[in-house]
Amino acid sequence: MQLGFAILLPDEVHNAVRRLQLVIAQACGANPALKQYPHITLKQPFHAKELPPVEAYFDEMVRAVKPMHLAIEGVQRFDEDEVIFVRVDGPPELEALRRNVLGELGARFQVKPRDVEDERYRFHATLAYNMPAGTFEQAWEVVSGTRASFRFEAEAFGLFYYTGEEWILYKRSPSGHR
Repeated sequence: MQLGFAILLPDEVHNAVRRLQLVIAQACGANPALKQYPHITLKQPFHAKELPPVEAYFDEMVRAVKPMHLAIEGVQRFDEDEVIFVRVDGPPELEALRRNVLGELGARFQVKPRDVEDERYRFHATLAYNMPAGTFEQAWEVVSGTRASFRFEAEAFGLFYYTGEEWILYKRSPSGHR
């Protein structure tokens, strides 16, 4: 099975991300980002043999997370993968949490980081990817000038599960130090 860990967005930010996703979809057609719950990926998808032990680790991790203030600052793009996203800035504790998750998943479940999970990793919330052929530049044009600026506390985390057809938010948990 495939699983993933993420920070869930507060309502105001969630709604703003959805609006931008819809603007892109109306201009260029649907893309898989519309089927996902808006989030900031903490751990990219990984294979797990069983859900219960990973869920137990997820619960432990969430209970230990201290309050963290995050900021969304602008719309950007990954040209090589044709992904449009809002950039997320956070304190050093955000990167420390990500690295700790990578380490714990490796030690406990032999999960290896993906290629993109090295020192170049950039936190973001995806607006669009795998768009219809030839629409990336058009999608970029409709959102590139958008002012996206939010400040918020990371208050909820999600454990995502791939059903074989789509990603679902399997579990939503509040930060342990709210």
